[in-house]
Amino acid sequence: MGYKYFRDIYIRYLRNFLAKDEMTATTFDKFMALAYAVRSELVPHWISTQRSYIGKRRLYILSMEHMLGKSLQKNMTNLGIEEAFAAAVNSFGISIKDLFDKDNELNLGNSGKSRVVACLLESMATLGMPAMAYGMRYDYGQFRQEIKNGMQKECPNDCLHKGHPWEIIRSEYIGMVKFAGECVRVDESLPLGPYEWKGAEEVYAMPYDTPLVGHKNDVINTLRLWSAWASEEFLPDYMYHNDYVRACEEKSLSGRITKVLFPDEDVKRAHDMRIKQQYFFVSASIQDIVRRHKRNGNSIQTLDSKVAIHLSGSSCALAIPEMMRVLVDLEGIEWTQAWEMTTKIFSYTSSATHRDYTETWPVYKIGQLMPRIMQIIFDINLEHLDQVRSQCGDNVELLRNLSLIEEGEVKRIRFADMAALGSNSISGVSAAHTEFLKSHVFPVYHAHYPKKFSCKSNGVSHRHWLYGANRPLAALITRVIGDGWIRHPEELEKFEAFVSNTGVLKDFHNVKNLAKNRLCEAMKEKHGIVVDSTMLFDMHSRSFHTLKRQALHILYILNNYLKIKNGKAPVCRRAFIFAGKASPSDFLAKQIIHLVNVVADIVNGDPDAKDLMKVVFVPNFGVSWAELFVPAANLSEQISTVTNEPAGTFAMKYSFNGALTLASRCGTNIELIKSLGEENIFAFGKTTEEIIAVNSHYNPGKIIEEDERLREIFALLESSLHSVPEGYALYPLLSSLRDSDRSFVLTDFADYINKQDKADELYNDRAVWDSKCLRNISKMGWFSTDRLVKEFASDIWKITQG
Repeated sequence: MGYKYFRDIYIRYLRNFLAKDEMTATTFDKFMALAYAVRSELVPHWISTQRSYIGKRRLYILSMEHMLGKSLQKNMTNLGIEEAFAAAVNSFGISIKDLFDKDNELNLGNSGKSRVVACLLESMATLGMPAMAYGMRYDYGQFRQEIKNGMQKECPNDCLHKGHPWEIIRSEYIGMVKFAGECVRVDESLPLGPYEWKGAEEVYAMPYDTPLVGHKNDVINTLRLWSAWASEEFLPDYMYHNDYVRACEEKSLSGRITKVLFPDEDVKRAHDMRIKQQYFFVSASIQDIVRRHKRNGNSIQTLDSKVAIHLSGSSCALAIPEMMRVLVDLEGIEWTQAWEMTTKIFSYTSSATHRDYTETWPVYKIGQLMPRIMQIIFDINLEHLDQVRSQCGDNVELLRNLSLIEEGEVKRIRFADMAALGSNSISGVSAAHTEFLKSHVFPVYHAHYPKKFSCKSNGVSHRHWLYGANRPLAALITRVIGDGWIRHPEELEKFEAFVSNTGVLKDFHNVKNLAKNRLCEAMKEKHGIVVDSTMLFDMHSRSFHTLKRQALHILYILNNYLKIKNGKAPVCRRAFIFAGKASPSDFLAKQIIHLVNVVADIVNGDPDAKDLMKVVFVPNFGVSWAELFVPAANLSEQISTVTNEPAGTFAMKYSFNGALTLASRCGTNIELIKSLGEENIFAFGKTTEEIIAVNSHYNPGKIIEEDERLREIFALLESSLHSVPEGYALYPLLSSLRDSDRSFVLTDFADYINKQDKADELYNDRAVWDSKCLRNISKMGWFSTDRLVKEFASDIWKITQG
C-alpha cells in the first residue's frame, strides 16, 4: 500500500465520517479522521484474530481498572504503518505530532495494578495468546490534578466526552444485571438450588470493544468495557405511586453505576455504588463469557476445559459466586459439579500486604443488594467449612480463620478469602510478596491449601516503556545488537558486551541528554517549570502515600539545603522532580504533596541554593508524563516501606531506560538487586524481617533526638511553616513522623543519606555511571511481561501461543 492509499483513506474519513474538509476541520477533527483511518486498517486483522481463536482454550482477564494511555501512535507503530501515515498527513501541511497530542489518555484506573494489566495485555497480543480482557467504561476516570497554593485540587476528568475513536459499541451483546428483589427455590428438594431471582431491579450492561494491537504480528485482542444503562422498565414500586417523573428519575440512577471510578481509599468503607460496580462488572462479564462459550457450539459441561478466568485483585471476587449462580440457576448444573468447574476456571493475583487491609463488605449490604449472591456465599462457606471439619475435626479457631464470614458486631464477607477459596491458583507479585502472602495475609489458607500459592513476579512491557517511549535509545540498542530484543527481550543481554565501549557510551550519553531536554521542554511548555538539563535528574514519580515515603526524599533534600546554607556545596547539582497523585480522602498524602511544594519554594527561592539544586512538582501525572519521565531519569527513587510494597514496576521502567535506582529492600526491588548486583544499584535500609523486629519498640522521637541532621531539618520546617499559606495544615504530617512514623522513614534515614552520597560521587564519573546504566539495561530482559505471560500461560492458565 502506497502513500496515495493512506492519503485517500484519511481524506475519506475526514469528509464522509466527520463531514469536514481541510478548511473547516479542527486539529481534533484531523486527529479523529486519522484515528478512524488507522482503525480501518486494523479491523480485518481483528476479525481474523478472533476467528482463529475459535475452538481454542481462551483466557479472560477481569480487572476493574485499566490504564492504557494514548493509542494512536502505539497502534500505528504496532501495525507497521506509522511512517506511511505520517507522510500522508504531512503532505497536507499537518504536523503528525500535533495529532498525537490530541489523543486522549484512556486512564480508567488508579493503581499500579491497572498499569501492570495494560502491560500484560500488550504482551498477550504480541505473543498471540488467545485472550480477552474485561473492564469498566467509567464516564469519569482518574481525576485531573491541579495544584493551588501548593496543594492538590481534584477536578473531574471525563476522558471519553469528546469520543473515543477506537471503541466499537456492541449493542447486540447487551447484558442484564440484577439487584435487590428476592430469591425463590425452584425445587424444594434441592436446597442448594436452582433458585429464581424475582422482583429485581434490572440494569443493562452495554459492551464497548477496544482493540489491543500486537506488535507487527497481525494479532488484535479485545478489551471489552461495560457501561451501565437504565433498563426500559420502571421499578416495581411504580404501581403504588404512579408518578411518571419520579419513576424516570429513579430509573436514571441505574445508569450511574459506571459514572465514577472510585479513588483508592479505605477498602472497608462501605458504599452502595462501589459494591454495585463490582457486582455489575463481574455479572456482565461472567454472563458474556458463558454466552461466548456456548455461541461457538460448545456444551456448558466443557466450560472449565475451554475457559480460564484470571481475577486481578479481590475487587473481582464476586465473580466466584456469580459463576455459581449462572451454572446452577441458569444452566442447571448440580452444585457439586458447578463448584468443581468454578475452581478449575479461576485463578487470582493478590497485591495485598496486610490482612487487616484486605477488602471486606457487610453481610447485610450484600444481602440487600444481591440476595441470591449472599445466599450462594453462605452455601459456599457452609460446604467449605463442612469439608474442613471432616478433615481436621471441630477446631473452632481453624474454622473461624477459614470462614468467608468475619464475625463481629457487623458480620463481613472476606472478599480476598473468597477469591482464594474459589481459585485454583493464588499468585503474589514478587518473590518477597509471595512469602509475605503465605505468612501474613493468608497464613491459615496457605497451611490448608499450600499448593495453590505461587510467585509470578510482575514485569512491564519493554515494547511500550523502552521501544515506544524512548525511540532514540531503542534505535541505539538495535544498531548495536540488532532488533531481536524487541520480540525476545532476553536478547538485551547482548548489550552487556558494550558497557565499556567508548562509542556506545558516548551515544548513550547523548541519548540521555536528548530525553532530558525533551522533558524540560514539556515542563516549560505545559506548566512554566524551568529546569537546567545539565543537573542530575532525580525522579520520584508514583502515587503519593505515607508508605511510598516521599517524605524520606524530602528530608534528604532539606539535609542538602542545610549543607549549602552552612557553606558546603553539593558534590553534584541535582534537579529533584516529583509527580503523582494522592487519593482525595488521604489527607496525609495530600500534605506530603503540599510539603514538596513548600520545600520547592524554600529551595528555589534561595539565591544560595537555586543554582545548585532545584525542586519541582509536575501536576497531573499520567501515562503520557511517565513516557517523558522514564527516558529522562538519571536516578530513580523506589523507596517504599519494605513491609508495604508488593512489587513496584516503576523501578523496572526506569531501569529499562538506563536509570540507576535507589531501592529499599522490598517487592521486585529485591529481584532487581539480585539481577543487577549490589554494585549497580543503590540498595538501602532494613529488610522486612528487621523492620518487623524493630516495630515493637520503635521510637522515632529518640532517632530525631540523637541525629543532629534530623533535629535541624525539623527545626527548619517548624520555623518556616508559620509564613507559608496554610502551613498549619502540615503539622499533622510532621507530628506523624515525629510521634509514630509508621512508614519507618526515620529508621532508614541515615542509610538512605549514605547511599545518596555514593550516588553523587558516582555521577561525577560519568563514564562509570553510564557504564552501569548500560549494564542495567542488559539485565532487564527477565523483567518484561513477556516472561510473566509465558509463566502464567504454562503454569496456571494452560493456554498456548498462537
